[in-house]
Amino acid sequence: MAVKKKITEGFSPLDQIQSYLKDHKDEHFNFEKEEHYVVSSGSLLLDIEMSGGIRPSIIRASGVSEGGKTSCALSFAKNFQETIKNSMVVYIKSEGRLSPEMLDRSGLDTSEEKLFIYKSNIFESVLQLMRELIMNNPTDCKYFFIIDSMDAMVPKKDMDRSFEDSDKVAGGSVLSSNFLKKMALGLSTKGHICFMISQVRSKVSINQYEKTDPKLTNASGGNALLHYSDWILEFQPRYGGDTIPPKDDKPEGHYCKIVFRKSSNEKTGTVVRYPIKYGRTGGKSVWVEYEVLLMLLQWKMAEAKGAWIIVAEELIKELKEAGLEMDSKHQGMDNFRKYLERETDICLYLFNKLKNALQGIQN
Repeated sequence: MAVKKKITEGFSPLDQIQSYLKDHKDEHFNFEKEEHYVVSSGSLLLDIEMSGGIRPSIIRASGVSEGGKTSCALSFAKNFQETIKNSMVVYIKSEGRLSPEMLDRSGLDTSEEKLFIYKSNIFESVLQLMRELIMNNPTDCKYFFIIDSMDAMVPKKDMDRSFEDSDKVAGGSVLSSNFLKKMALGLSTKGHICFMISQVRSKVSINQYEKTDPKLTNASGGNALLHYSDWILEFQPRYGGDTIPPKDDKPEGHYCKIVFRKSSNEKTGTVVRYPIKYGRTGGKSVWVEYEVLLMLLQWKMAEAKGAWIIVAEELIKELKEAGLEMDSKHQGMDNFRKYLERETDICLYLFNKLKNALQGIQN
């Protein structure tokens, strides 16, 4: 019969665990101080459904072209720069979509200390850069990585393949899977964010007798992205009814529509529509005045009665105490929205009130 080793008196199981951790420092992140912060999307309506915004993690955005994926990523990145002082946005430009106009609309700080654009579509090169910045980070800088897009990246060995070579190799998916297995925990624990953008493509059936839905689509990047992403945001196509005003020949904006295919707050399946205003720059594309109006109605601070919108007396009184005079009656949504656009001080007060209320809910 084997004799059990006698445990040293005063040496607890926790002591044993701590001893093991000290001897294997390179194999875990238990001694890392986890970073906890929230980055706003810039949209009140989207932030409500995302419990305030995104946290250090991997976010996947997929959808059709012109669906708003890159603009959404840049909006998060702008707020990341403003939230985290010692930070940098690293934009992986693997396809030629990032234009000066997009940067102008985003309001990103484009100084070399705050934004670095890495122009490469070679998988290994991109992933090695990210690994280096995450694991060897003496300045404790927090990074917001944007990969735009996963579809445009190819394994290095495939760069030498001839165009006639039709062999289908899932090299990118394998590399993506291996990278995420190695880096997902370290990336979030060390306080970084990775926003991966994927296009969607039609699911093609090779069985001529199989009935398939022509609207059914797949996103690239392999199944690893599904498992390791905290959020999967699917951007929907834009139709005539999504313009503002609806089905107008010269719309002033449109609704960006997102479906949560995976969420970290038990809201998978939620559909969010938030308004975008055309022609704005400096990170003001989200139509804040429209959002304030919609939220006042949603939170019962205003009420639609026939063709009129009546602002709650309590809110009128609160604004007056803050030195702001607001009209209590507005004929129609459009007139109320234009009123908020003119009365910038009132709109800013209401925006901050709603934002603070949202933060209070999250806390």
